[in-house]
Amino acid sequence: MQKTLLLLFFLVLWTSLNAQINITGLVQDEAGHPLEGAVVSLVSDGTKEKQNAISDANGRFGLAVNKDKHFDNLLVTYLGYADYHVRLENVVHDLYLGEITMLPVERTMQEVEVVGQREIQKIDRKIIIPSKFQLKAATSGFGLLRNMQLSGIRLNTIDNTIRTSTGEPVQLRINGVKTTVAEIKSIRPHDVLRVEYYDMPGARYAGAAAVIDIIVRYKERGGNVSGDLTNGISMLGFGEYQLSANYHEGKSELKAVAWWNRRDLKWIRENTETYHYNDRTLTNREIGDPTKAKFNNFDFSLWYSYAVNKSVFSVIFRDRYNHVPNSTTDRISTLYTENKTYRINDFMRTHDNSPSLDLYFHTMLPHQQTIYFDLVGTYIGSGSNRKFTLFETGHNDQDFVSETTGRKYSLIAEGIYEKMFNRSKLSFGVKHTQMYTKNSYSGTIENLVKLNTSETYLYTEWLSKLGKLTYTLGLGVMRIYNSQANNSLSSLIFRPRLSLAYNVTNSLVIKYTGYVSGYAPSLSNMSDVSQDIDIYQLRRGNPNLKAVTFVSNSLSVDWATKWLNVGLYGRYSYDHKPIMEETLLENQRFVRTMNNQRGFHRINTRIDFKLHPFGDWLSLQVTPFFNRFISNGNHYTHTHANWGMRGQLLAMYKQWLLAAEMETSQHSLWGETLDKEEASHNIALGYNKDKWAVQLVVANPFTTLYTTEVENLSRIAPANKLAYSRNLRRILMINVSFNLDFGKAKTAGNKRITNTDENTGVLHGR
Repeated sequence: MQKTLLLLFFLVLWTSLNAQINITGLVQDEAGHPLEGAVVSLVSDGTKEKQNAISDANGRFGLAVNKDKHFDNLLVTYLGYADYHVRLENVVHDLYLGEITMLPVERTMQEVEVVGQREIQKIDRKIIIPSKFQLKAATSGFGLLRNMQLSGIRLNTIDNTIRTSTGEPVQLRINGVKTTVAEIKSIRPHDVLRVEYYDMPGARYAGAAAVIDIIVRYKERGGNVSGDLTNGISMLGFGEYQLSANYHEGKSELKAVAWWNRRDLKWIRENTETYHYNDRTLTNREIGDPTKAKFNNFDFSLWYSYAVNKSVFSVIFRDRYNHVPNSTTDRISTLYTENKTYRINDFMRTHDNSPSLDLYFHTMLPHQQTIYFDLVGTYIGSGSNRKFTLFETGHNDQDFVSETTGRKYSLIAEGIYEKMFNRSKLSFGVKHTQMYTKNSYSGTIENLVKLNTSETYLYTEWLSKLGKLTYTLGLGVMRIYNSQANNSLSSLIFRPRLSLAYNVTNSLVIKYTGYVSGYAPSLSNMSDVSQDIDIYQLRRGNPNLKAVTFVSNSLSVDWATKWLNVGLYGRYSYDHKPIMEETLLENQRFVRTMNNQRGFHRINTRIDFKLHPFGDWLSLQVTPFFNRFISNGNHYTHTHANWGMRGQLLAMYKQWLLAAEMETSQHSLWGETLDKEEASHNIALGYNKDKWAVQLVVANPFTTLYTTEVENLSRIAPANKLAYSRNLRRILMINVSFNLDFGKAKTAGNKRITNTDENTGVLHGR
């Protein structure tokens, strides 16, 4: 009996000592969106003992506290938001704190550095918090992305592009809104709270290679006026100018962005073409003269948004106008062939205008449910005029003239439903695109082409977590329909998806993504029309093209330490029956056309080394890469391998910035065309203050020529086309930016989906 009582006594004592109280809650921003990565701390006044937890992807957190422990305060912190404090008294049972709403910090954070984990690895993305030095050294959102040195991302300051390491375009967003490079440049760096980098995007991004979403805070009863102006000093034909303004009053926000990008320079082209006829072989060699290339690109966008409670409505008007009086493919050259000499003039003018209206709405429902709607209408009007002249002294000129006028109308509608659970998320989505195109071709050949195109995509996706393993299962189906005259195409493509992420340790993460996707033929390739290229060749559309199935498998390993980050990335992808070129000989003319070929394989690998021995003061990134391509046509097989290296050095001290970057030539093979991009390097020295900044940039200072090369590997009509310019090397540029800020910071509601249509659908003879 005494043993039993003694056992019961110790059991009661052990239970009382180990009894736990669970404190739970949900952290969200003022727009009602969950905040992932918030630090939740229990703090004792007397002993200063602390216990921490981190909010998950749904904003939820949980703390288990032994009853014998005594904590007086709960503190929630998140970079860019004011601390949230709760006084705890007489807590003896489980406590649910409900929804904790974080408000943006009202004071300036320029002199405050929050040290902690700046990069959070998730299954489909990395959440990265920029450091104080990275923010100070940037004059725009574009510059901030450069300073953050995102793995697998290439920023080109010459042509203002953001691409993956494999050359694919990156989908850009601001607070979830699909946006443009011009609007990224309008971002004030100190308004950036975090950058969400989707290196393995989910099903809702519909095949995007990568997504960069910059989360920013806006103004309350005030706004911002900013400018970013770049002009060449050694070459006055280089200019880029951006102005933006935003104003916030109560629940409303108004924002405008204008951007002008111009080039005026000269190219020289050298072409070698060989034509294998049935009874003879002809080789042409062209030596080019300096030829003018000039273009002006204008972008304008006007945003209005209204946020109330947990709903956001926005209207965005965008207009893009491109005017190219002198195409970059223009040429004045001397042609040497069959002991004869000819002169060639090949000039082309193009323009297009694409206004669009975007209506967006999202609302949060009870029980962690959210609905998103987006409707976009776009009109694209385009025109081009090309004249090719081949002349010989004492003989009649041979002219080919073509004029095209294009009209395209499109409507894109998308809806998404999301439901959050404790450690999981369920999504459903549907997207429909309807397009009508009417292109008129006149000149040497006349034709009228009308195309109707529609694409419907439905998907569902489940994300969940099991211990250290996070997984995503997705299933989608896409229907594609095209019709032109009496020809029509209808196909159904299933799009399954699997993503896995395993946290081996806090510093080692392994990710895998595999999916099946598809794409339809472009409208220009489906045009039932032919266009003369020159006296030897013509380009022809193919209305019988079929949709393509695409398969991708990616594996990445990321390892991070205090001074060194290493990332390994590998990807194998395959296009089944891809739409690639082929060349035919008909009536002594070589026809360049497109067809569904057998298959295309690509292997992309890279290793990222990021060394930061002195914190953010000095950062060095080196990325060796290897790409392998195998192009299997119906009547050809081509392979190509490309080794290369990219590097970037950033040094920051107080208000000063020194940046240097280099990249070897990036090659890409598709069909029978091998593109070899230019090798480039740049050096920048800048000085930044709170409201203004100035930078001197030297582009390609250690090269004599800026060169690109294109090879056509056709068996019957191979060609090599070399283009180079002395205007695009040793360019000294000055960049001046300013920010005039007024009002208090406030986070606006996030727009999560936006759709755009920018393809004119016109077939050109070149």
